[in-house]
Amino acid sequence: MVKRAGQGAASHLSVSQFAGREGVSRIRVLQLLAARRIPGARKIGHQWIIPVAAVIVRRAAGRPAKRASAGNRLLRTLARRYVWWLSPAAALARPNFIATHVMEMGDYDDVLKLEATLGREAMVRALREAEAGRLSERSWIYWHHRLGLTRGRIPPLPRRTLR
Repeated sequence: MVKRAGQGAASHLSVSQFAGREGVSRIRVLQLLAARRIPGARKIGHQWIIPVAAVIVRRAAGRPAKRASAGNRLLRTLARRYVWWLSPAAALARPNFIATHVMEMGDYDDVLKLEATLGREAMVRALREAEAGRLSERSWIYWHHRLGLTRGRIPPLPRRTLR
C-alpha cells in the first residue's frame, strides 16, 4: 500500500497492489484505468494511485453491441446521397448497386473514399457485376481503364434482354 508521510493507514494502492487484490494482471488494470473503469483513480506523473475502496466498474453481461464497419458506414452515407429512393437497409443489401451509382454519378472525393474504404477488388467486382443500364458508356470505359482491366479491349456494356 502506498503510505503518506505521517499516516499509519494507507488510503491508496499502486497498480500492482490493486491487480493482486482484484486477481487480474497489471496490464489489465492499466487498460481499465485508460478506459476510466476504476473510479477515483488518479495519475500523478507517470504513476497511478487507486483508492483502497475502489472497485472495477463492470459492464453488462453479454457481447458488446456490433459496431458498423467503416465500409458499412461509408456505404450508408453514400446510399443516402446517391440511392435516396431506397431505405438504408435495402440499399446496404446491394453494395454493388451503391458502388456503381457512385462510380456513375459520384464526385471525385466520394469515389476516392469508396475506393480507399472498400478496396480495388470490391470496385472491380462491382464493375464486373454491374446491372444493365447502371453505367454509361463513358463511365464504363473510364472505370475499365482506371482499374486496369482493359487488356487490349474493353468488354461490351451489359445489355438488357427482352423475353
